[in-house]
Amino acid sequence: MTSQTKAKDKDQFVVRLPDGMRDQIAEAAKLSNRSMNAEIVARLEETFLSSVSVRYKWALAQINDAVHAKISVSKIAEAVSEETAEQLERVFGGSAYPPFELSDRVAKYLNVRPDWLKHGEGHPFEVHDLYSYGVKLAETLAKQRPKKIAFIRSMAREGNVAIVTMHDGFVCQTFKTTLNLSEVVGGSGEYDQARFSNTCRKLSSDYRQLDSSGYLLEAEPFVQLTHGELNPLLAVKQARSSSWFSDWWQPSSFENQANDFGYWAGYQELCKRVYHKIELNDELRSERDTILND
Repeated sequence: MTSQTKAKDKDQFVVRLPDGMRDQIAEAAKLSNRSMNAEIVARLEETFLSSVSVRYKWALAQINDAVHAKISVSKIAEAVSEETAEQLERVFGGSAYPPFELSDRVAKYLNVRPDWLKHGEGHPFEVHDLYSYGVKLAETLAKQRPKKIAFIRSMAREGNVAIVTMHDGFVCQTFKTTLNLSEVVGGSGEYDQARFSNTCRKLSSDYRQLDSSGYLLEAEPFVQLTHGELNPLLAVKQARSSSWFSDWWQPSSFENQANDFGYWAGYQELCKRVYHKIELNDELRSERDTILND
């Protein structure tokens, strides 16, 4: 590679090797029975190919950890309209580069970001930000026609909330919110809690055809989910089912709870405080009563 001779149609680079590296390359080339140039090229190809392969394998493993019926490379190939599984088998095995167009199709099927799968850029999963939690949120979520909506509360003290909508195949959307379902909240945060309470009521009352459920997730995987580092299907699987979503806005439910078991510390106090907030606010109370009377 340090030769001044330029082979036709070949890229040439001058590389400054660290002390001792040349001897290591020479020894490795001797053991492999190839030239130093061939050894360097082989090592570079192995490095770059393996990084692509690792991302493909990781994305598939996230799916298979989340679902009951495991999928294989051949099933992926068929799903993305490949004539055979040969090319994808080589990609997963680290012996071939996938064409970008193929990676785009695989990314869509496995629900990962194309730029991450192709280039390792950014996070594996797309995460959307939500800042408004009024009843229009219920309409927005319903318009997506999801098969299921998971409302996930972190078990960290702050009790941050994320929303995952699940669609056909492995397609999901993750929404990160600024909501805290806890006492860790300011004035505007308390208003958001009250608006979200009415939204949960509307989803439970007016959109009963939607499978909307509450979950509790440990702090670490919750952070991974909201940072796009954990497959949302796997996050829901790891979470614990909880009836907080259908209970926390309903006095007949939370007032009769003997304790916070099955929810979180401070759950009942939160429910009472938010309900009281709605009672004292004309706009929020009117919104709630409209839902009740529809």
